[in-house]
Amino acid sequence: MKRILSLLLLIALLPLHGAVSLAEENELPRLYKARCRVAANVYESVDKTEGVRQFTVLPAKSYVVVHHLDPTFAYVTSDRYGVTGYVKRVCLDNTETIDPATTPPYGVEFNHYITCVIAQDAPVLTDIENGEVLITLHKGAKLSLIGYENGYAKLIYHRQYGYIDSNLLSAPVPVYVDPETAGTDAPIAAYTSFYKTTEDETNIGRMKNIDTACEKLCAITLQSGNNLDFNRDIGPYRASNGYHPAPVLVDGKSQLGYGGGTCQVSSTLYNVVLQLPGLYVIQRRAHGNNGASYLPIGVDAAVGNSKLNFRFRNHYLFPIRIDASAQDGALTIAIYRAE
Repeated sequence: MKRILSLLLLIALLPLHGAVSLAEENELPRLYKARCRVAANVYESVDKTEGVRQFTVLPAKSYVVVHHLDPTFAYVTSDRYGVTGYVKRVCLDNTETIDPATTPPYGVEFNHYITCVIAQDAPVLTDIENGEVLITLHKGAKLSLIGYENGYAKLIYHRQYGYIDSNLLSAPVPVYVDPETAGTDAPIAAYTSFYKTTEDETNIGRMKNIDTACEKLCAITLQSGNNLDFNRDIGPYRASNGYHPAPVLVDGKSQLGYGGGTCQVSSTLYNVVLQLPGLYVIQRRAHGNNGASYLPIGVDAAVGNSKLNFRFRNHYLFPIRIDASAQDGALTIAIYRAE
């Protein structure tokens, strides 16, 4: 009976319609190795944050090669089961870069421009055509952009892409691809995450904490060879240091504590740091397996105590400074070359 069940499982795992052949897979970039933390549904394609046409399941603890990432899904191949398709990033762990010399750390999404809203109202849409409104920004809100598509600016909103009519934005400031060639006070990396702007008491406290952490970050210039320790430099998270009670995530669960919201600042900063090979991450830990919902899976950084902290070192031969701002639910952090 066990042998029959094993054969049935093997048959179920064979690639069905929509699976890319291994010959085709050889033409795909091999970026990362990963393990399925849990059984992972495999889809032919994706639409926003949903998988389309599931055709098999990869078992827990099976290994895959990752070829491409979007905010929710990874495009993977399992050599063992002859399967190529999309799985949710939350199903993967033990990620490892195959060639660190040519591939950035897992989860990096390079942002190439910094801009600002110049219109009174600037909606962030799910799609370029007939998209739903995810959030509406207002004049003065800073943004970091991945790029442009058909006249729309593209960014990440939580775990999907968002689009803004570029006519509602200021002329983009390019982010230098090579920090070594950037001029003095030039942007070398940036990222925007989004937060709730509801007026309930706990969220008001959270927004105030985000503002406070941004102010403290803006006062920092990190010299070559020096470390930024988020708990030390942005904390302590208590009333006497300007922080308010607000929800905090502990092992993926929400509870009330001083400084709630600072984890979104540290996590957004982490996404900026990931884009810069000259900044070495010393310590970072996620908010449990599912991470923080305001960012794609695998790229958040919890802070709050000795075990939950975000620390990195400046290995560039020049100092850097940090600019951080929050308005209308958009938290934007950029790192500049400073002299």
